[in-house]
Parts: sequence; C-alpha cells; structure tokens
Amino acid sequence: MKKQRKTSGIIIIGNEILSGKTLEKNSNFMCKELFRIGVSCEEIVIIKDDKSRIIEKLNNFRKKYSFVFTSGGIGPTHDDITSDSVACALGKKLILNTEAKRRLEKHYADDVLTKARLKMAYMPENSTLIDNPVSVAPGFSIQNIFVFPGVPKIMQVMFKEKVKSFDEGLRYYKKTISTTLSEGIIGEYIEKIQNKFNTLEIGSYPYFKKNSFGVSLVIKGEKDLEVSKASNEIYNYIESINGNPEIF
Repeated sequence: MKKQRKTSGIIIIGNEILSGKTLEKNSNFMCKELFRIGVSCEEIVIIKDDKSRIIEKLNNFRKKYSFVFTSGGIGPTHDDITSDSVACALGKKLILNTEAKRRLEKHYADDVLTKARLKMAYMPENSTLIDNPVSVAPGFSIQNIFVFPGVPKIMQVMFKEKVKSFDEGLRYYKKTISTTLSEGIIGEYIEKIQNKFNTLEIGSYPYFKKNSFGVSLVIKGEKDLEVSKASNEIYNYIESINGNPEIF
C-alpha cells in the first residue's frame, strides 16, 4: 500500500514580525527542511501575540494537517503566550514541567533562575520536550503540534534534529531549467507541458541579472522519471528556439 504523504502548516507568532522590526526567516528554513524529507508544507501564516488568534489558527491547522509547527512566543517575557495558548486550544492545563525545570536549574546554576526564566518551563500537561542544545530552554510537542522558539539560530538546530523522525523515505524530485527567453515567448508551450504532465508542478520565475534577464522553470514531482521526461521536453524545445537553456 502506497504511503500517504504527510502535510504540514506553519504558524509564525510575533508582533515584531508584523511590525517589520524583525525579518522573518524561520518559515523559509522550515519549508526547506520539510521539502528535503518529503513533507508537504500547505500553508504559512504570520500572526500577532494574541491568544484568541493563536488558538483559532492552532485549532484550524491541527485538524487539516499532519503536523503543525509554531515559532515564537515561548520565551520569558510577558508577551510570550504561545504555551498558554496551545494549552487552551487543546483544553489542557498549563503546568510546570519538572524535567524542563530541572534543565533550567542546571543551566542557571551559577546565576538566578528568576520567575521570568522559570516561565519557560511551563507547558501543557502531557507535553513531550523538544531538546534545545543551544540555550537549554526546551520546546515541546503535544498531539500533532510542535512548538519552537522564534530565535532563528536556536530554532534551526532544534527543528532540523526533530524532523528527522518524520522522514518516511518519501521524496520530491526537482529539476530547474533556466532560459534567456521571456515568459511571453515560452508560456504557451509550458502550459501544454503542464497539461500533459498534470501530476507535476511547474513553476515559472522571471529573473533579472546584470545586463540580462530570463526565466527559471522549476519542475517538481513525486516520480523521478516523470520529472526527467518533462524537463527533457522543455529543455529540447527551448534549445530548438535558441533560448540558451541550462538544466540543473
């Protein structure tokens, strides 16, 4: 029986993202890692540190997707409300996780484990910790929700390690063809190829370089042979009309 490809949704949480103060990098990293292991990312949203909005999106995403990933809002400050929001969304109690507390106590052994720092050990009851080898304060998972910090350098290490367990061997195959021709010249032919290979996804992306422009075509699918066939047809066509194709 063919394995069903897993799906995912990403919720980025933080007023600083929406105000433009902080550049959002986490969803891009997550998508690349998910693509690498064959998990489809279906949707990304960026929302404020607002409890009702977080609960709304969590409940919507967790019913639609195999995995829900959140980033942001689990630090020590007053506006870090993601953990509490997850608990409320699932009808769980927000409790002091004893293992998370132990890790924080050890980390701050030569400092003060303040009330604010201890806040990072509170999470929904029955949560599973996600290890944080960078700054110790763990993320957590519960049901199909996986909660990560917002700081990219910390999140990336944690996320990359965690998603290894989601790798079921399914892969996407991809080829990219660049040409110096415009979309207006090749668009009709690409549409024909898309209709012929309707299980594939063919994206067209204009590019602009110094003294030149053109189009990059990205051909993606679940079968290597199909991707190769479509790519070869496109390459040969572009070559026949002097479009200087390159494939990689």
